[in-house]
Amino acid sequence: TLTTSDNNNNNNDDDDEDNQSTTPNARPRRRRKFSLLLSPISLPPSSSSHLDENNSKGCWKTSVMFLNTIKSAVVFGIFVVVLLVVLPLWLSFYDYGGERRGGIGKIAKSELERKFDSKASDVVESDSGDDQAGVEVEGSGRPFEYIGDIDPTKPLPWPKKEADWWALHELLAKRVAESDSLPPISISNNEPRDKNNDNLYFPQLIFYGDSITEGWNGTSFGDIPGEHRMWSPNEPALIRQIFDKHFGQSSVWGRKAARPPLVLGISGSKTYDFIWRVENGEFPVSRIFDAKDDGSATAAESETETAANQYLERIFIILMGTNNLGGGMLPEPTIRGMDAVGRTILQKLRDRNASQPAAILFSELLPRRDDFRARKMCPPRCKNEKTLEPFSSFMPAIEKVNRALPGVLDGWRRDYPESKIVLLSSKEVENGIDDSKSHDMKTIFCGSEMFAMERQEEFDLHMPDHLHPNAKGYDLWARCIKRGLEAIMDGNVQLLS
Repeated sequence: TLTTSDNNNNNNDDDDEDNQSTTPNARPRRRRKFSLLLSPISLPPSSSSHLDENNSKGCWKTSVMFLNTIKSAVVFGIFVVVLLVVLPLWLSFYDYGGERRGGIGKIAKSELERKFDSKASDVVESDSGDDQAGVEVEGSGRPFEYIGDIDPTKPLPWPKKEADWWALHELLAKRVAESDSLPPISISNNEPRDKNNDNLYFPQLIFYGDSITEGWNGTSFGDIPGEHRMWSPNEPALIRQIFDKHFGQSSVWGRKAARPPLVLGISGSKTYDFIWRVENGEFPVSRIFDAKDDGSATAAESETETAANQYLERIFIILMGTNNLGGGMLPEPTIRGMDAVGRTILQKLRDRNASQPAAILFSELLPRRDDFRARKMCPPRCKNEKTLEPFSSFMPAIEKVNRALPGVLDGWRRDYPESKIVLLSSKEVENGIDDSKSHDMKTIFCGSEMFAMERQEEFDLHMPDHLHPNAKGYDLWARCIKRGLEAIMDGNVQLLS
């Protein structure tokens, strides 16, 4: 039993707490209240005689045990709510889950990556009313948008609610229109040379692709990428400087280029929305070279016009397809989509001017080691649908796609013989080029310059998020692209020292 002195001490303690609660900051009282929640309930001092003490104590013990049980249940309930509700919400705020996935259905992305959010509707339909527009997939916790049932060869834009995608597409289409508005360069002597008749003009470079291509601008959806990209604060500016060093006005190519390069990449692009972009404003159509015409064409001028038609005006550098795989599309339809991408470009060039040569520098899919995204695709895209065993990596699918690309590009060469088509490969051969084919190099083997690196530390140094290059990565990849440009120019230009 509690003694009278103990009781007095407790009363004094209460008085002290009351006195402290009158101060401006009553933190000790709040701490006492919180400690009372966690502390067990104790027996009060008995005011009855020893005769009734045993009976009363038994009743109090039962009551105290019951109250302690209720209190423990309340504390446990609060813990469960925090664990199951508050904690997942907090984690979801910081979960980046990869680039935004365009197309049909629910969007899963990082709050850090985008400055604003658009709420996904239950059913999203494309502007054309095509029945490819699908129903939002249940189980919206998946960090990717399943696109496995979409035709990868048929043009399909992102839904209208994707305001940032549409805004960037319109901006890129505007840049293409501004480039097309430049007057053509008049040529003479059957060769397009500069005003000092010193140097041959180089073709304009057109960079097509997804987030990796858009990264040349240091952006994602036209904005600074989120923290998940693992770039340093000055990385966007460094990458733009690297681009200018290799392909811009301060580069060997840029000083001789007929027009400034165009970077036409949008994060999350897949083959079908890229084809739509090309058919809706993101394809340059103007003439770059033209013969002098004063209204009285001579035979020599006619020959000059023929030369203008036969001179290479643009080189299209294309990287496209990894987001098809990232959306759960299988390698076979991804290959068909990549085939459609190249054929769309080549056919548009032929339709514009059948005698004009075309040039495509087409890249294999870059290696990626963001394995957690492959695992999160299941379901519905699982390695074993019965056991729901997920894929552990994207690399088997990427390797299958890349093995098929030489045959795909051979089909382009057969159907468009007027074109120059070179494949950039991540494989390695001696001297970095494939000399065994013919004098017309078909494949440039870049190896580590396309991030085919065995050591994880080296890969992390160039692709810190395991999907997108940083400044070091872009600087390395630029060397591979320049090898391809040298091949397209038949060795008439040296871009690498």
